[in-house]
Amino acid sequence: MKKHLLTLLRILVPAAILVYLIWTIARDPENVEAVRQIFSSRTRWGMVALAFGFALSALSLTFIRWYLLVISVGIPFHLKDAFRLGFLGYLLNFVGLGGVGGDLFKGYMLAKDNPEKRPEAVSTIIMDRLIGLYALFVVTSAAASTIDLETAKPAIRTMAYVVHSVSIAGLFGMSLALLPGFAKGSLRDFLEGIPKLGHIFKRIFASVRMYRRYPRYLVVIAVLSLGVHSLFSVAAYFLASGLFEHHPTLLEMMVITPLAMVFAAIPLSPGGMGTLELAITELYVTVPEEEMSKASAITVALGFRALTIGLAFIGAVFYWTNRASVDRSMAEATAEEENLEHLAETAGEEFEPSEEPEAR
Repeated sequence: MKKHLLTLLRILVPAAILVYLIWTIARDPENVEAVRQIFSSRTRWGMVALAFGFALSALSLTFIRWYLLVISVGIPFHLKDAFRLGFLGYLLNFVGLGGVGGDLFKGYMLAKDNPEKRPEAVSTIIMDRLIGLYALFVVTSAAASTIDLETAKPAIRTMAYVVHSVSIAGLFGMSLALLPGFAKGSLRDFLEGIPKLGHIFKRIFASVRMYRRYPRYLVVIAVLSLGVHSLFSVAAYFLASGLFEHHPTLLEMMVITPLAMVFAAIPLSPGGMGTLELAITELYVTVPEEEMSKASAITVALGFRALTIGLAFIGAVFYWTNRASVDRSMAEATAEEENLEHLAETAGEEFEPSEEPEAR
């Protein structure tokens, strides 16, 4: 019953947000007219296509990042499989209501093909998420540093201070976790002993402990992660410039987009549906120095969602070409969910590094 209620909530929350955004446009004739211009000769569809290309490039970098995380722990893996499972996982993040999500599916498939390295396989997913989330704050912090905080709006100043603080705290935390003595330190024991949160810290620390054996890979992966969110921001910029003549600058979009994706990472809805659009809308009219209309903000937010759905459609192609095997694997992953969630906790202790990761 609890699972069904959570599933219902994950449907209702994004639906309510999207209805609110559409209603906001519909209630004002000027807003409706602003949206209609998208289908006129004013829209530069070449810029929109370029936006999709940048978004696709950004998503592709996330698959390459996961591929490097996998081979760095000695798991034999093909880059083409990273793209295949990556696109399927991205699709499942949208449609995996009440069932298996994209990350769980990817972790299960990797663990299934490498039963002797199941903890490491699951840990690659944890590290992929952790690095990706931190890179969001770093990119936002770098872009926010170009803002003149003395003349900025109070909300923007607060946001800049928050992202700067998280970026610095994250750097300090990761540096501390990479120290050899941290594995048996009292601070780690304290964090792992926190009720209801300790198991999360335990999984993160075990994964970090495993990956600190390959700092060379971590540097490359970190650079790729910064590229991911920079490219998504560029995609949003070209989308906005393709739809409207009056739009935020590139640097402003590099604040708006990553920060909106942080809100989208909150597990309230599949693929951040609704929360991403709401965050982009509010930031779109708050961050820029020049005033932006609510209608253009909502339109760009919905347009960015259309880009992500277009990317998910590629995953749908992979799904329909292997529907039976994917459905079977999804059912198996759902049955293994609880076991998979605890596998990564032992990765740091059980991991035996290979002489050289096998890349294919």
